[in-house]
Amino acid sequence: MTELTAAGWDQGLVFTPPPVDYPVFDPAEVREQAKALAPRYGDPVWPFHVISKNPSSTGDAMHWNRFPDGLREQFRHAAWALARFPLDEVYQVRHGSAMRTRLSASRRFKTVNEWLKFALWMDRRGIGKIGAVTVDDLLDYDRYLVKEQGLARSTCTSLLVGLSRLHAYSSKFLPKEHRLIEPPWVEEGLDDYLPAASALGENSTAPITPETMGGLLIWAMRFVELFADDILAAWNERERLLERVRTAEARPAGEVTKEPLRRYLDQLIAEGRPLPRMASADVTGLKWDVGGATTFIAGLTGTPRATVISVLRAPRFRSYAAANPGPCLLGTPVKGMLDGRPWHQDITFTEVVTLMRHLVTSCFVIISYLTGMRVGEVLGLEVGCCPDPQGPPEAPKRFLIRGREFKGARDEDGNHLSDGVVREAGWVAIPQVVTAIRLLESIAGEGLLFDALVHDVRSPEQRSGRSLSTSTMANRIEYFVKWVNNYVAANGRVGETIEREEGERLAPLRFRRTLAWHIARRPGGLVALAVQYGHMRTIVSAGYASRSRDGIHHLLDLETARTVAEHLSDVHEALEEGQGVSGPAARRLIASAKGQHERFGGIVATTRQAKALLADPTLNVFENKKAYLTCNWDRSKALCEIGRAKSDVPSLDRCQSSCANIARTDRHAEQLAAESASLRQQADSGLLPEPIADRLRAKAETFDELVTRHRADRITLADREEQ
Repeated sequence: MTELTAAGWDQGLVFTPPPVDYPVFDPAEVREQAKALAPRYGDPVWPFHVISKNPSSTGDAMHWNRFPDGLREQFRHAAWALARFPLDEVYQVRHGSAMRTRLSASRRFKTVNEWLKFALWMDRRGIGKIGAVTVDDLLDYDRYLVKEQGLARSTCTSLLVGLSRLHAYSSKFLPKEHRLIEPPWVEEGLDDYLPAASALGENSTAPITPETMGGLLIWAMRFVELFADDILAAWNERERLLERVRTAEARPAGEVTKEPLRRYLDQLIAEGRPLPRMASADVTGLKWDVGGATTFIAGLTGTPRATVISVLRAPRFRSYAAANPGPCLLGTPVKGMLDGRPWHQDITFTEVVTLMRHLVTSCFVIISYLTGMRVGEVLGLEVGCCPDPQGPPEAPKRFLIRGREFKGARDEDGNHLSDGVVREAGWVAIPQVVTAIRLLESIAGEGLLFDALVHDVRSPEQRSGRSLSTSTMANRIEYFVKWVNNYVAANGRVGETIEREEGERLAPLRFRRTLAWHIARRPGGLVALAVQYGHMRTIVSAGYASRSRDGIHHLLDLETARTVAEHLSDVHEALEEGQGVSGPAARRLIASAKGQHERFGGIVATTRQAKALLADPTLNVFENKKAYLTCNWDRSKALCEIGRAKSDVPSLDRCQSSCANIARTDRHAEQLAAESASLRQQADSGLLPEPIADRLRAKAETFDELVTRHRADRITLADREEQ
């Protein structure tokens, strides 16, 4: 075209880049709150987050100075086409589901970032134009990613698909010398160009250990249930003081008086009280700074901060403050009790900011972990998302959380919807979650529960309409753990630290996997709310049941299947070594152990394998470590089924000794004998009241009888083969 018009650019009809002041994104795509941040073509930085309607989206921005000088404008032109125009459906048909006609904001940014990696590789090879790249160059780049870089299969897939997209966009929107040749994997498929397949993704995310998750959840619940009222009262007092400062500083200069400030300072000196100023660090590692003290004094006296600074420069006050520094005590009473004692001394003006941040973090931990929601789904929740259930007062209350899901949210054409879709089935909330939500609602007032402008007032022009980000929450969890462990050490609360995993961050992305792990294995006593895990399987699964694509359902299946496979593998190994099994289901257990070994070998790596294992009724075997037995689950014979809703797993907290599903191994018998000896030792110590000692002896006798019965009835592989 000889005439370059805005209409031509808007329709993608020209092969030249637009003017430097031309909008990068379609103005209709840009969030209302981010209009002022929308980039122009020539800008050195393009913030992609301005077109994302996901409130928890990260602040993705492309800095063009990272591209090599000779290639920068070629890739900028391609990136502008990617940002502006959808691909024709013919490309999607040819390239498959990976080639969407229009990408999400984050995926567009990631694609340009993938092009950056390719551009840097081209520059090292001395290739100055995209159109000069040959098929051999592309094959070399593929080998570089797979062999030299050793990247994971999923990462290589993303990078190669990114080049397929560069080919598609450059062929349609760029001049000939800047068009990428068609990569060979477009025609032949990706598989031959990728590393060997392995089980990756969310299923391979390491769960958080019981010791760590237990401590984290216990302290989060303490903040929400025991400390929250004190923190909120102190926060409100701080806000009252700040409002007094704002009011004082809004008055005309002629109306400002120093008298209230002088009277306050004179009274402090007369009574010998400390003057709020910089002081030593408290148990959290926080320091009272001069600026905070200035604001605090200004709020107490209704005086502008500049006036406070001016008056405090007087030699009389400077010398007194140096000799008598003190904290900025808000004076709000501390009513929360921890083990019969106040959990904290007087809260200070500066410290309450940290405590408030930890309170919000605690709410996030509780909601995220105890619902199984994805991080973005939690951060996207709004005030009013969990209404009180309707119905007669005597009816059981079942709270449901209504919100949006973002993963896999697509329109009718298969394109990503950045603002997500309203979830058809609500997440079921247990009381602890409801309490955390109500607390956040009281703080936020309206809008998002984790609104960035409410919980972090930095850069308001960029954060309007957005929530705290995933990375921010991950950092806040780390700070929360540090505060708790400092608090525990300072207050002599031995054994209450949050244990840290060496080299592992407590990333909130790990919570879903951890919840599934704990529900499947239910480590009694090591994690707060352990008694509820048996019920939470039904609760959480029911909350996700209407949408099979929700990963928590798959994670529950995967963890349950892994638990079963590991246990049956241990049983098989013990039987091979000549050990025995007793109980009504002994022969079934032996057969199950053999069947699992032949089919899975103790390893369940994928959700497909998990479903196959759980679908086999002969492999539904669950160990009850507290009762020292194994349940060979058969619903028709299960005594734990009586009086409860039907379930796909046994209720291990209701095991009965007469159940036909029970089997015991030699290891269980050894554990029973050891526990019996321990009970007798306690009973004979003389340290317990006689009624308690008698109960312990009776329990020990019951254990002894079970051991005797096991030894009399046990069968081995050899016994089974003889019959």
